[in-house]
Amino acid sequence: MKNRNLRSSFSHAFNGIFQAFKTEKNIKLHTMFGLLAILFGAYYKISVLEWLIVVLTIGFVIVAELLNTAIEYTVDMVCGNNYNELAKYSKDIAAGATLVAAIVAVIIGAIIFIPKII
Repeated sequence: MKNRNLRSSFSHAFNGIFQAFKTEKNIKLHTMFGLLAILFGAYYKISVLEWLIVVLTIGFVIVAELLNTAIEYTVDMVCGNNYNELAKYSKDIAAGATLVAAIVAVIIGAIIFIPKII
């Protein structure tokens, strides 16, 4: 059923985020690394532009993981315990998208923080 008001929309969105945190270890891992990047940023006093890049990168990875989780749930709901090659491709591709986001985040983190550490 379509949400009738803004409060309901936010409630459903937060429920989705909480569900992902309850069931997916990878989102916890991505969040931990995001918090680590924030701590590094505070410690090394990164610029406003670097903060924008770090925050956007963290958001990019979290969004990718949330979408990956939603795709996995949807595929599992449709296929149940029945193996389906296209379902496997869907899940693998969604996981690959999250991996690409995480690799990009590591590269961005290296570009921003390695010169400061050295």
